[in-house]
Amino acid sequence: MTGASSGIGRSSAILLAQEGAQVGLTGRNQPALEKVVNEIKQLPGVNQNAAFFIVADTTVEKDVENAIATFVKMSDNSRIDILINCAGVLKGGSVDATSMETWDLNMNVNARGLFCFMNKSIPFMARSKNDLSAAIVNVSSVNGLQSFAGVAAYCASKAAVDMLTDCAAVDLAPKNIRVNAINPGVIRTELQKRGGMNEEAYEAFVERSIAVTHPLGRIGNPEEVAQAILFLADSNKSGFTTGTHLTVDGGRRCIGAR
Repeated sequence: MTGASSGIGRSSAILLAQEGAQVGLTGRNQPALEKVVNEIKQLPGVNQNAAFFIVADTTVEKDVENAIATFVKMSDNSRIDILINCAGVLKGGSVDATSMETWDLNMNVNARGLFCFMNKSIPFMARSKNDLSAAIVNVSSVNGLQSFAGVAAYCASKAAVDMLTDCAAVDLAPKNIRVNAINPGVIRTELQKRGGMNEEAYEAFVERSIAVTHPLGRIGNPEEVAQAILFLADSNKSGFTTGTHLTVDGGRRCIGAR
């Protein structure tokens, strides 16, 4: 699981471990990864092999290759059954105010890094039609399905994730690998603040999301997205589902850009 040190990745890692999965975590923040692994190991009924981590940057090909090799080596069955791509950034800017640096940051982390991890995991995920299918879940965004002002590069990067998900679902079906995407709306994480939004601006953004852009009248939490990820990752529950985009957005897409 990429981006596992916080937010949706952290919640998903904990939930999958609770459901009996052995979870390999990766990210750039070693202390945070260690904290999540320790949290998992302290869960009732979870053994000490339930979680492990390796520090890796998804935009660095050698890091990705090393992480995957380590995960396969440390896994109980020497293969990858589920890949969850959670790593992501959000650096805003309208088309006329987006620098190439901002464009590259969004595309490299959100699209290129995701593709690299998926591409290099495939040899360890392929299986026969008689086996339970492997599953890839890509965390995209409602921004991949709907244009919004002021976040051009982010929207483009998430649209790339959505199209890549569709293409991979077709290409990998013969290998018995399912590929789906989760498209969250505004979720209470550090994503916006890490992209440069200060606390005051973030709270104003949240209040507007509650009052105007999310029909359910609130924003989501990482645990709700984790439940959707669990469904798409579990081939006993979603074994005939591939190439889908599951919105967890409080109805945001239904009312468009506001």
